[in-house]
Amino acid sequence: MSSLVIRPTSAAMQEPQTETHYLPKDPQLLLHADPSRRVPVSFLSDGLHLAGHLYRPPSVPAGQVTASIVMCGPISSVKEQTVPHYAERLANAGYTVLTFDSRNYGESEGTPRHHYDPNQVIADYSNAVSYLLSREDVDRKRVGVVGVCMGGGYAISTAAMDKRIKAVVSVAGGYNIGGTFQQMMGAEGFATYQAQINALHAKQLATGEVQYIPTIAHHLSAEVPIAIMPNEEAYSYYDRTSKTDAPNWLPNHMTAASLEPYYIYNAVAHAPLVAPTPLLIIHGTTDFFLLPEYAQQTYDAAIGPNKELIWIETHNHIELYDQNPYVSEACQALVDWLGRTLSVEQ
Repeated sequence: MSSLVIRPTSAAMQEPQTETHYLPKDPQLLLHADPSRRVPVSFLSDGLHLAGHLYRPPSVPAGQVTASIVMCGPISSVKEQTVPHYAERLANAGYTVLTFDSRNYGESEGTPRHHYDPNQVIADYSNAVSYLLSREDVDRKRVGVVGVCMGGGYAISTAAMDKRIKAVVSVAGGYNIGGTFQQMMGAEGFATYQAQINALHAKQLATGEVQYIPTIAHHLSAEVPIAIMPNEEAYSYYDRTSKTDAPNWLPNHMTAASLEPYYIYNAVAHAPLVAPTPLLIIHGTTDFFLLPEYAQQTYDAAIGPNKELIWIETHNHIELYDQNPYVSEACQALVDWLGRTLSVEQ
């Protein structure tokens, strides 16, 4: 485990931010996925057809058995965002990698469209493992999960219940969502905000009309009183990538009811149940939205000797989505770690 000391996020947020770092100064450090590296696949999850992309190691012949990884990305994201940059590098290291659109999103089935429930995503994650295990070119004894952002928290939750998984990696993970928002907004402010969400869900139940709110917004206002990610950092990423890489992410809305299960999601409680499966947590030193404090808490909550925590010096959360050197540094760390864990039969 790293001995790096992380400042409380509340203290870091008080410091003046002279640069946003939403994009790298050198355009060559912004990563671009190669669509030729992936092939479309589909699999069933609770009766729904989910769309996926399969990445195979370029150096192995068709049909050769390899270890494999299932990947899951940030909240609201589709398989063309964030995860391709990790999947390509994992495939280069010799792994077969599956990415997917969770139900109700992208090219996957499910209604209401753009309804997001962590419990459903976790079920999709486990069913994606089932799909990989059905393939003849995958070693059934060497399947791992790697998640980024909320997908990192979900990797932990999935591995807590699914013991077919032999290694778990969470990068810039989301662990205690309600606690994060309560810390940001205060107990009274967060409760008031939740009450607005409850009212929209009640309206949906009463009228049968799905109530949508913006997924991203520059900030909360009288015109936008509720949003999933009301901040410039998230806006910059999703607005950009929905135009360049992932039109399937659009439209910019999510069901208001999504926030009820989202705010009570807490991977810290699931961390002890991952054992004895090896667990690696990689997190940025500065992250105002998925707090480093909760990465530390999740590591501390995990039990047994097979756990590791690695800090990467960052300026924000989204640098670990599609910017170098951050993504390459994270990938090097996780590939080295997987080489010591997933390569060993358990």
